[in-house]
Amino acid sequence: MPKKEEKQRRLEDRIGPIESVIGDNTTFKGKISGHDSVQISGHLKGDIKREQLVKIAEGGKMKGMIESPYVIIEGELNGNVESADYVEIRPEAHVVGNINSMNVAIAEGSFIQGEIKTLDREGRPISFIEKRGIKEQLVGSEE
Repeated sequence: MPKKEEKQRRLEDRIGPIESVIGDNTTFKGKISGHDSVQISGHLKGDIKREQLVKIAEGGKMKGMIESPYVIIEGELNGNVESADYVEIRPEAHVVGNINSMNVAIAEGSFIQGEIKTLDREGRPISFIEKRGIKEQLVGSEE
């Protein structure tokens, strides 16, 4: 019997390989745009607009805005994340800025100072209405 296909939980496992890298001992100032994925392992002062994954690796530092559908932050970001489909904030991450994304995963141990907005495809905030009443919640919690 064939094995069930393993569910890939980590964003970078689902996206594929990183195409461009700003290396550990590199400092870059300017704007980065393009189609393929990029990893910041050094220092970047400027904005990134990509159509694939943007990853700030552990030890990487960025000051500027990220506009990309997929963002992983392990290092430091001083700036906003805009129009993302999915943002992963890993345990080592340090973020000072706002995040606008449809899905946000935040690991314990990360630091975030800013506003997080989860938006639907039309740019409206995602919300839900609790179906249970307060009495049902209290009864359910006693069991």
